Amino acid sequence: MELKRCCVALLFASAYAISSEQSLTIYTEEFPPYNFLEKSTVVGVNADIVAMACKMANITCKFALYPWKRAMTLSLKDGRSGLMSTSRLPSREKQFQWVGPLISSPACFYKLAERDDIRINNIEELANYTVALHKGDAYEEILKQWGYKEHINYIPFSEKFDEIKAFTEGKLDLFIASANSLRFHIQNYRLREDQVTPAFVISDPRLGGNYLALNKTVSEDMVLLLQKAVDEIYAKELDLPIKARYLETITQISEQELSLEARCTHQ
Repeated sequence: MELKRCCVALLFASAYAISSEQSLTIYTEEFPPYNFLEKSTVVGVNADIVAMACKMANITCKFALYPWKRAMTLSLKDGRSGLMSTSRLPSREKQFQWVGPLISSPACFYKLAERDDIRINNIEELANYTVALHKGDAYEEILKQWGYKEHINYIPFSEKFDEIKAFTEGKLDLFIASANSLRFHIQNYRLREDQVTPAFVISDPRLGGNYLALNKTVSEDMVLLLQKAVDEIYAKELDLPIKARYLETITQISEQELSLEARCTHQ
């Protein structure tokens, strides 16, 4: 009898181990349209692509949404986890294993459309204005690389989108967003999209786009399975219905606007 119980216990332990090996927790933040909470479910253009990739790879993925700093910390500590949507920066390269790219778009410094006094042609001229951003995001690292100083050239805010509140109140000249995320940045601050306009495009080779960043202890087999699934999603254009669900598209644009606007356009 004891032998039978022991065998049953070993069988359940083995089944649990196999199940555990094929499961991941994907941490992320509230950042539409890439990932956000809707009716207690994490959805978004990147969340849906990653969920599809997990299903295709036969990996059980659980999504958990936290403030970005907390999500980053958890993904580095949890050996069976990943972080989405993560900018692939040189400083992060060795911290994770990378699957992607996921969906992203070029970012711009935005100003109020009525601010004709703000004219920026290069990085040096950008330093004449104050910039609002979320503390710890990828663009803070880029600004530091450009030689900009915290609380002099840029002001970081701890809470997501609090920088937009300061911008709306006229305390800062510029804020950073992509065309994909612009309306989500400003929607709670009584601003319309036609009230802001791109002032300068962020172009830096260190910005590698959005990825699923997997903990270093995740098996190579799982990484390869997920990468194969993401590649297949793009090859078969399975991402197109997902993009259509979450992203707006520009159908008409004037030649006058094209030079700057097209570099900060929707996917």
